Amino acid sequence: MRAEKTSDLQEELEKRFLTYALSTIVSRSLPDVRDGLKPIHRRILFAMESMGMSAASKHVKSAKIIGEVLGKYHPHGDSSTYESMVRMAQDFSMRYPLVDGKGNFGSMDGDSPAAYRYTEGRLTPITAFLLSDIKKDTVSFRPNYDNTLKEPVVLPSRMPNLLINGSSGIAVGMACSFPSHNLHEVFSALISLIDQPKQTITSLMKHIKGPDFPTEGIILNSKAELRKAYETGSGAVKIRGEWKIEDLPRGKKQIIITSIPYAINKARMIERIAEIIISKKLTSLTDVRDESDEKVRVVLEIKNTADPDKVMSYLFKHTDLDSNFQINFTCLKPNGEPARLSLIEICQEFLEFRKQVVTRRLQYELTLLEKRLHILVGFAAIFADLDKALKLIRSSKSKKEAHEKIRKYFALDDEQTIAILEFPLYRLVSIEMDKIITEQQEKLKEKKGIVSILKSPKKIWKEVRNEFEEIDKKYRDKRKTKFGASECIEFNAEDFI
Repeated sequence: MRAEKTSDLQEELEKRFLTYALSTIVSRSLPDVRDGLKPIHRRILFAMESMGMSAASKHVKSAKIIGEVLGKYHPHGDSSTYESMVRMAQDFSMRYPLVDGKGNFGSMDGDSPAAYRYTEGRLTPITAFLLSDIKKDTVSFRPNYDNTLKEPVVLPSRMPNLLINGSSGIAVGMACSFPSHNLHEVFSALISLIDQPKQTITSLMKHIKGPDFPTEGIILNSKAELRKAYETGSGAVKIRGEWKIEDLPRGKKQIIITSIPYAINKARMIERIAEIIISKKLTSLTDVRDESDEKVRVVLEIKNTADPDKVMSYLFKHTDLDSNFQINFTCLKPNGEPARLSLIEICQEFLEFRKQVVTRRLQYELTLLEKRLHILVGFAAIFADLDKALKLIRSSKSKKEAHEKIRKYFALDDEQTIAILEFPLYRLVSIEMDKIITEQQEKLKEKKGIVSILKSPKKIWKEVRNEFEEIDKKYRDKRKTKFGASECIEFNAEDFI
């Protein structure tokens, strides 16, 4: 009879809850500081790349993409996987969308996207920089959930996705909340860090002015407040919607709201304004209507005697037109350890990652070059005594015998001998051999260049810098979110008595 094993219930609960918590933190809720992605987003992008869904390809049904992701890499719910894909396609959720969606992918009013059997998607052009060189041994791979395929531990991202697109998530005992930033500002900061590694948050903020949200708006924080948030990795961004006054015939005016704070439901915000009008808490405001298309346009009708500044100050106080975005720079470090980092630490971790990726790519290219040069040396040896080679092949009774004779006579290895025996006879003419000799010279020159870069950390950083400049030049754009702490309208309760 087998002896029963006993253990303390509290100990077992603690141990198992800790295992669950760690799994949630590492495998689900927190982004990696290197590519700025959670496992679900990484798997979706990798699956789409594996399916050949580049920006130049045709759109493919979302159902097919979700099926590929669930079947091969992510054995979880289809609805949560589809929601993750939808978010990467929404231009009001991501500053630089990673998925090019076709169909109904939801709206700022909180409308749900169409079911995945109706929508289609493919990768956006900028996503190519997240996946570039993935086939060049630039990152490590691990077995998927059923050990039948390999998936990347991290994507070899050329752009600091964590900063430019942001991320948010709730794990067990910790959470993260990264605002998006302007691509040009972030690359400008990274290039300055390559040139001058020892910098402070103050000097880095000459480049990164502050968050840049896809829904525009105005940031009301002072530079000191933003600096403290970037130094500690924790804080709040005060963001307010933009508005303007529009003149109407007969001296009338109306207020137009042209942007709303990030992650605010526009329809719910308009409902709240309507409630204020119905309850007559703000008598100078008579009507509200939504005239938005691609751009936000919420019309507020006011009385002729109304003061637009006072009307807006009331709405900023009592609706989501004025809200806070919490900053929490908690993410996974390269060793898998969760930590709250400062802005400089995030930039430094990304730069170190890029250095490793470029080094691994160059080493991979060098290995391929050396293999090819090794084969070309064999071809050159054969061409020096072609008649003898042909005589040895003709006198052989089998491929194995020919292989042995060629290898022994010309002092070659198996790899070179196989390449020679598989070489078509018509290519053994002098013109083709000239091409082989030219190729050998070019490959030697290429090898010399790569070896030179690998020996010099300065040249590796130059490669990294050139890649940054290439992306920056192609995708730089103007800031969407403005700064307006000085022209802030404050609410005064006495104005509404």
